Amino acid sequence: MLKLRGVFSQCFFLKRHISALYITGDKANENYVTLQPFLDFAGTFRDRAVLEQSIARRGLAINLDEVLTKYATYQTHHDQLLRLEEERDAITKELKLLTKSGGSAGQLEELRARGKVLRNEVKALKQNLYPIEDDFIHDFLHLPNGLHSHCPQTNVEKLIYRHKPPPAVAQAPWHLDRKELVHFVDNNRYYMMEKAAHFDVDAMQALARYFVTHGDFVQTSNPDFVRCVLLEANATPLSQYHLVREEHLLNKLNTAYLTGGGAFESFLGTLTKLCVYPSVLPLRYVACGRSYNREEALAYGPTPSLYTATQTNAVQSLVATQTEAEADAALEHVLNLAIDFYKSLDIPFRIVYVTAERLTPAESLRASIEVYAPSLKRYVCVGRISNYGDFVSKRILFSTRRDKHYDFLHLVGGPVLYTTRLIAALIELGVKLEASKLPGALQLGPSMQAMSQHQRDLQEFKDLFK
Repeated sequence: MLKLRGVFSQCFFLKRHISALYITGDKANENYVTLQPFLDFAGTFRDRAVLEQSIARRGLAINLDEVLTKYATYQTHHDQLLRLEEERDAITKELKLLTKSGGSAGQLEELRARGKVLRNEVKALKQNLYPIEDDFIHDFLHLPNGLHSHCPQTNVEKLIYRHKPPPAVAQAPWHLDRKELVHFVDNNRYYMMEKAAHFDVDAMQALARYFVTHGDFVQTSNPDFVRCVLLEANATPLSQYHLVREEHLLNKLNTAYLTGGGAFESFLGTLTKLCVYPSVLPLRYVACGRSYNREEALAYGPTPSLYTATQTNAVQSLVATQTEAEADAALEHVLNLAIDFYKSLDIPFRIVYVTAERLTPAESLRASIEVYAPSLKRYVCVGRISNYGDFVSKRILFSTRRDKHYDFLHLVGGPVLYTTRLIAALIELGVKLEASKLPGALQLGPSMQAMSQHQRDLQEFKDLFK
């Protein structure tokens, strides 16, 4: 188990006034531009009422009137800069023509002088535009995605599926009392043992295998570290992950964060600046790995437990589609696969659409997979699937080419399994930690079934050298 203390920075909220996703020209000398996102001003401001509703329902402290005022100022200066650039180009062309046709020295000198004046005006206007551009773009990148029509209109989550009612137990067991299965130190350090350790890995691999065999997914292996530019592209709060201290950092704005290979953001590096043919769509990916989200589990505190642990094994999914309707179908497809998995455990669980205030700015809709935790007397999230629309794709330039223009793809994805919280709930519900009956689990032959767990582990180790 990775010990986070002393390696990564302590928990703090990093408030950034400079974006790694959009770097203006005056800062390009110190920080190279990693990614230049597509900023859809027209599409974002087209329907002001929809945007205002999204901001209000999410509970964001954004003054849209102030943003629009900054946009008008930015647009005025930008248009003025374009006019000067066009005039410079026209003078350059005219100067070339007069030189070839033998124009008089007076005419040539007059054009050269006018060109120098325009060059200085452009340079001065750019210097004036940089702070205006930086101020506006910083606010623009904080504007949220539009809300999906299925997102609850009120502050009450919407139930879309439920399996078995919660058990009526007077005195619920506490999973940390099972010392033979879990050695818990704190939220950053815990150790699974015996059957819990095997289930932790086997359940994750079984679900990923089920997505591959029954969902037509491709399994990938994702990096544990993600650059800040991708977190900003996904509108992920930087406080969710641990900042990595790097000794030799070339770009001070584009720092690295420990997300784990089981985080949605770890997919984005592969998709950045990628253009695919429509014939390969939809793209379906699934990955196993760790997840180091330190904020998501705070809702299940304050008592430290496996429900509040900051790291867990996870199964992460991602689907890319060309249209909004296909993205809706993809979300339903992923949820159906997840339902098959959790139904095989025969435990009380449900799937709900969460309220807008719980969404990140990039999400338009989120379906939360929740298992009942007897000790907490409430449902806890063990997985979630989100619809991002084309919000993230515009920022990472993930597109498909159709005829002579490009379309940005719609993304659906999220962790369909957090093993740590699931194991805690299973222990409290009295369910045996056996992965053999899960969809996608490898079926053991008779000879393997007759072996003890120690003998199986030894045989698996020997098989590595065959």
